[in-house]
Amino acid sequence: MEGVQSFLTTIAKLIDEQALPALMIGGHAVTALGHPRATFDLDLLVPRSSASRWKAAMAEMRYQLFAESANFHQYEAPDGFPLPPVDLMLVDDEVFAALEQSKSPTEPIATPDVVALIALKLHAIHQPAREDTAKDWSDVLALVKAHRLTLDDPEFAATVRRHGGQTAIERIQAILSGGA
Repeated sequence: MEGVQSFLTTIAKLIDEQALPALMIGGHAVTALGHPRATFDLDLLVPRSSASRWKAAMAEMRYQLFAESANFHQYEAPDGFPLPPVDLMLVDDEVFAALEQSKSPTEPIATPDVVALIALKLHAIHQPAREDTAKDWSDVLALVKAHRLTLDDPEFAATVRRHGGQTAIERIQAILSGGA
């Protein structure tokens, strides 16, 4: 765990020194928000307008871009460097700004607040190319429990419905009532 923290601290320093906008998402964010889980890669949410700056910063760290699409840039460390992959999820600047306004000041890298992270997870679950939705659902349900969220909260219920539909409402209701 110490190596992971050191790596996260290195990335946090890069973010700070180069004024790179980023919010941590994925497994490390779930852990930072109170539900420890095993993960290796680092997932960052960044505004699309910063992609070229991120590309240059990752190259300075000797990371290599191995996959690129309109919404994702995936980097891997060079051979012989036992560092985790870094995945950047690119979003419109307005989306990033909205998420950053309500961010959780987790250390060493801020995350979206818990409801926003759940919304991102629910959105990811519905992507056609998404292979491991069980892990996403596990994260959603663990965060709901860890933060004692309830569907009685109209704002939370609306977020779940907007990003996960009725299926998500029913699944969360079942877990909160002690079901599967």
